[in-house]
Amino acid sequence: MDILCISTTDWDEIWGSRQQVLSRLAKAGHRVLFVERQVGPEHLLRDAGLRARKTARWRLPGRHRIDENLWTWQPPLMLPGRYYSKVLNAVGQLLLRSRLKTVLAEAGFGNPILWLYPPHSAPLIGKFNEIMVVYHCIERFAGGQTGWKRRIMLLQETDLLRKADLVFCHSEGLQQLYQAQCRTEIRFIPSAADVSFFQSTEEVHPAVHHIPRPRIAVAGTFDNRIDTALLMALSSAHPEWSLVLIGQIRPGRVNLKSVLSAPNVHYLGFYPHEELPTLLNGMDALIIPYVRNELTEYINPVKLYEYLAVGKPIISVSLPEVKRLKPWVAIADEHGLFVRAVEESLAHDSVDCQKERRRIAHAHSWDLRVQEIWQFIQDVLKEKQHGAN
Repeated sequence: MDILCISTTDWDEIWGSRQQVLSRLAKAGHRVLFVERQVGPEHLLRDAGLRARKTARWRLPGRHRIDENLWTWQPPLMLPGRYYSKVLNAVGQLLLRSRLKTVLAEAGFGNPILWLYPPHSAPLIGKFNEIMVVYHCIERFAGGQTGWKRRIMLLQETDLLRKADLVFCHSEGLQQLYQAQCRTEIRFIPSAADVSFFQSTEEVHPAVHHIPRPRIAVAGTFDNRIDTALLMALSSAHPEWSLVLIGQIRPGRVNLKSVLSAPNVHYLGFYPHEELPTLLNGMDALIIPYVRNELTEYINPVKLYEYLAVGKPIISVSLPEVKRLKPWVAIADEHGLFVRAVEESLAHDSVDCQKERRRIAHAHSWDLRVQEIWQFIQDVLKEKQHGAN
């Protein structure tokens, strides 16, 4: 089948469910066009890194081939204000549809599955002769938003939830929150890890060799989910620990200045996904230091399962989806208790504990998740075909 995926990230950003799911579907023989993140002038103004990346991509013509059945396409600069006006968003999506139709025709895509991640994508439904519409909901997009923007985002997402043929959610909280707005049953698909990939090597990345041990790391995107006060508490409580930050800092969404100024904090920056296992192999403990709010309450962190696959001790705040793995994760919210949990995890870790975590990770692989996803898609397609007959 052909799959037209409208993503909320670029392919080469930090890997999450979007790349993991769509790359597997492409390897299974389905042709995938992965439409990268839509940005407006306001995004380019506040993020120099994004501006440079997008400008470079716009200089390249058309589709970019990633694999045999997988292409990415960078949409043009979008109109600003799509989360403040349904009319502006509808016009922007109309322009996107117009450009995409040309790309799809050139690629020979016909009657695709329309696979949507952005909550403002409802205006695209019915515009590509698609055989079905999937909304893959990976977070509470309106979480943390207020006023008019929150109202418009919720209206946009409600429209999408009502029109999609199949909705996947990463957390049971989202499933319960959105079920009444859907015309079909929402399917709960938790996050996962590419277990074989993360367990393919015991090598340690050269970038961490110079960092004193013990090394306590957090990997991923650094934005308004990160509890900077908790990071400072960890750094201050144990000056002999090395706090290692790996990933992408979102400008304007988090202030890490005080954290990065601490002498025992090491920011390694963003690394390609293929280097992440060797980076995590060099750590002694791995943490999820999130604030507790409406945004984080509904997420299911991919890093949780990747940490588990590596086998190192995991310490997290008490997010609902993290609690599902409580026997394998130390959980604490109050800063002093979080520090204590890291101390105890370092003190009691062993080779046997690491082996057991790595074994448990196999029950949470993307291969298994995608098998579930594809079975649900086949069930919906059969129902639609039966209804047409």
